Amino acid sequence: MRIAVDATVLALPELRGIGSYLCEVLAAWPEPDDTFLLLAPGPIAADRLAGPAGLEVRVVPEPRGSRFHVWQWWSLPRAARRFAPDLFWSPANVAAPLAGLPQAVTVHDTLLQELVRHDGLAERVFHHLVTPWWLRRFATRIVTVSAFSARRIETVLGCDPAGIRVIRNGASLPGRPFAGRDEARAHVRAKGLVDRPYVLALGAESSWKNTEGALRAFALVGREAEGMDFVVAGVQERARERFASLARELGLAGRLRLPGFVAPADRDALYQGAEVFVYPSLFEGFGLPPLEAMALGTPVVASRAAAIPEVVGEAALLADAADPEALARAILRVLGSPDLGRRLVAAGRDNIGRFRWTEAATAHRDLFTECAHA
Repeated sequence: MRIAVDATVLALPELRGIGSYLCEVLAAWPEPDDTFLLLAPGPIAADRLAGPAGLEVRVVPEPRGSRFHVWQWWSLPRAARRFAPDLFWSPANVAAPLAGLPQAVTVHDTLLQELVRHDGLAERVFHHLVTPWWLRRFATRIVTVSAFSARRIETVLGCDPAGIRVIRNGASLPGRPFAGRDEARAHVRAKGLVDRPYVLALGAESSWKNTEGALRAFALVGREAEGMDFVVAGVQERARERFASLARELGLAGRLRLPGFVAPADRDALYQGAEVFVYPSLFEGFGLPPLEAMALGTPVVASRAAAIPEVVGEAALLADAADPEALARAILRVLGSPDLGRRLVAAGRDNIGRFRWTEAATAHRDLFTECAHA
């Protein structure tokens, strides 16, 4: 099978979530006789090109001075038709306007339609009107990563549920870099990240990541757990002062660390050294961080919202993360019960086995075969 791919995400300077998803599926592809034709507006780094199938890169230049997604609706479809593939795959939420060619589209979530605030009328029209119409008109099959996302695609984008297939992501999880929690904490202290026992969360400025809610919950936890500090990693530099100011208002001055982006080795040490990992997000199509914490032997408290319960299963203590008091109660339950913590860690080890890229890639291949012959 010859598959043309919108590989724009692989040409970006940083390999973000959807780019990692595409790389992982290609690396685990089960059929070496297939060929992927990767179409991108710029070159793709060689370290992003791995897998048993044939990978051919074609740079499709953007029209000079182009605006309003011209590459997506003009340059990309023309290039795809020219190479006459059996199937076109868009892995990044947007169908290509390609009539007469079978097309699979991966829609990870509906954030762009439901929560992201777009600048300008053209962007709002593209994401709220054009993108849903292209999906309904040109997608032969839609792949998504959770039952939650499938329901939102049906409701928000108006797509036929019969054409939507849920294929869970795999999870490329870290091995345990340290022998135990004490060794991980020694690394964290040596890096100047935090000295005392701590509760860990990942944060961001986006409202649905619920960093403010996590801080309000931490303030309540701090009143009961006087020896506990709190770390919120990953907050963008431009937003750190806003959250630091809130922390001071909440009485967390001196007990909250906002290290911003941390290198993978330090991130894994923070996971492994934490008393509890808290995932307070209010909207996720999937949600990898709880699985990373489970892989490193840390008990997880997670939001009950969106796709998160599907991902964590019975291996996390769920709470209404929109309610800081409920979130704080869940954190305190784990901090106050070593037996509960051990049960969650054991369940986490079992849970992460459900997410394998080999299985995800095989399911993609089966769907693409079905799509090409639809």
